[in-house]
Amino acid sequence: MQHAFRVGQQYRDTGSYRNSDDQFLRWIRGPLDSGIKNTGGIRDLSANRSDTPAALVLVSNDSGISQHDDPWEDTLAVNAGYISYWGDAKTNNPYDSSANNQKIKIAFDRAAAGRREEVPPVLVFRKPKSGVVEFCGLCVPDHFEVRSYQDETGTQIPNYLFHFSILNTQSIPVSWLHDRARVNDDEYAPDVWMRWVETGEIAQWPTGETLDQGGRVRRYETSETIVSDAFRTETFDRYGHACAMTGIREDELLDLAHILPRSQHPDLAEHPENVLVLNSLHHRAFDAALFTIDSDYRIRTSPSFDPAHPFLRETILDRQGEQLSFPPNVQVRPAFLEDLNAGLSWL
Repeated sequence: MQHAFRVGQQYRDTGSYRNSDDQFLRWIRGPLDSGIKNTGGIRDLSANRSDTPAALVLVSNDSGISQHDDPWEDTLAVNAGYISYWGDAKTNNPYDSSANNQKIKIAFDRAAAGRREEVPPVLVFRKPKSGVVEFCGLCVPDHFEVRSYQDETGTQIPNYLFHFSILNTQSIPVSWLHDRARVNDDEYAPDVWMRWVETGEIAQWPTGETLDQGGRVRRYETSETIVSDAFRTETFDRYGHACAMTGIREDELLDLAHILPRSQHPDLAEHPENVLVLNSLHHRAFDAALFTIDSDYRIRTSPSFDPAHPFLRETILDRQGEQLSFPPNVQVRPAFLEDLNAGLSWL
C-alpha cells in the first residue's frame, strides 16, 4: 500500500514503529533500516549517502499534551500557509548549542545561501492529543530569529524561532521520504518542492499564490481557540448546511470561518454574528485575505488574486461586487467585517 500524509488528516502515533497500527513512526520507517526517533519535537530522518538528513520532522504539542510545561508556543497557521516553530532550548541546553536546533538552523543557512538542493524537506505535525498526530504540511525555510523568555528564577532564556512557509501540496507520499533516505532521489517529490529547489519560488498553501521576495504573509493566526460541537451544529443548521459562497452542502467539506480571528478575539469565538459557513477551499482563501466581504455583504477580491483554476475564478474573482444573500435566520455583524477589512492594505 502506498501511504501518504495529507494536510489536515490525523494519524495514529503509538510510539513504536513495530506496532502494526502505527501510522506515523511505522510509515516513515517503512523499508528503511532506521526511521525517526520517538523523542522530542525535532526529529531527523537520516540518509544513507549524506550527512544531511533526508527529512526533518517537527512535532508541535497542543496545550496540555506535553508531560512538561513548555514556555514556547508554536504558531501553526495552516490556513494562512505559515508556521512559526520554536527551537529546543532550556536552561541546561543553550539554544546555540542544541544539536536539534543546529539541524534546523543549518537548513535555514543553506536556503539563505541558495543551496536549496542541500535543504531537507520539513514535515510539520501537531499533536492534538496523546496517540495522534495531524499533518500540517510540507514546509520550506523562510527566516529565523532569536527571542527570549524569563523563567521562574528571572533568568532570560534565548531560543530560535524558525519561520516556515507551507508549500501548496495536499499530499506527501511516504515513498518520497524513503527514496531520499536511500538514494537521495526526488522522483516522487511534489512539483512545488522541485520548483522551490530549482528556482526558490514558494507556491504557498492553500492557494498556490507565489510569495514575493520578502516572503511576506498577509495574516496568520497566533493561537487556537476551540469552538464547541454544539455551536458548530447550531451554526450549520442556521446556514442550512450550505456554504455561503458556493452552496456546497456536503458537511464533510464545510468549515466555520471566523470573521475576526478567534486567536485574536477568543471572546468572539462563539459569537453567532462573527462566523460564516464556507467550504474548506474558500475558507482558506478567506483567511489568506485573497477575498473578503464588505459591510454591505459584497464580495471584494484582492488585486493580486489571479487563480488559474476555473472554479476559483467563477466563484470568487468573477463575482467581484456581488452581494451575498444569507438565510433569513443568519445575521452577520457589519462592524465585524469593517474591523477585519480595516487591516487589508488592498481594500
